[in-house]
Amino acid sequence: MQLDSENAAVEGVICDENRDWIFGYNRYLGKCSIFYAELWGILEVLKLIQRRGHDKLIIQSDNLEVVKDILRSVFTASNLVFIRRIQSILVLENQWCLLYIPIEQNQVADCLAKQALVEKEDLQVFDFPHDGSSFSCNGQV
Repeated sequence: MQLDSENAAVEGVICDENRDWIFGYNRYLGKCSIFYAELWGILEVLKLIQRRGHDKLIIQSDNLEVVKDILRSVFTASNLVFIRRIQSILVLENQWCLLYIPIEQNQVADCLAKQALVEKEDLQVFDFPHDGSSFSCNGQV
C-alpha cells in the first residue's frame, strides 16, 4: 500500500514443494484499506490456484490480523463476504491451509505489489519471474 495515496495492490507467488516458482500474480486495487487488500489477495490466489488444479497448498500471509480473522470466523460488515468466500474455498479444498509468515519472508511478493502500484494494471499472472532472475520462494530474488 502507498501510504500517501492510499492506493493498494495485491500480489502472490505460488511455489511447489521444492520452493520453485509455479506462477506469480499482481493486481492494482486503487484506494482501499490494508486489511481489505489482504483479504482480496488471499481470495484472488485461491481462485487462481483452483483454476489451475493444484491439490495440496499452504497459503502464507504476512498479515497476522487477517489470518486470525479468517481462521476464527470474525466478521464485520465490510469483510464478511470476503471471509466467507475464503473459508468456503478452504473447506472445499480440504488439503489447503492458511498460515501466517513474517513480512521478512515475503519479499518477492512485495516486489510484485510495488510493480502493480506503478503499472496500475488489472490482474497480471506471471508464469516466470518477471525480471528473469533466478528465483527461490524463500523470499530471495
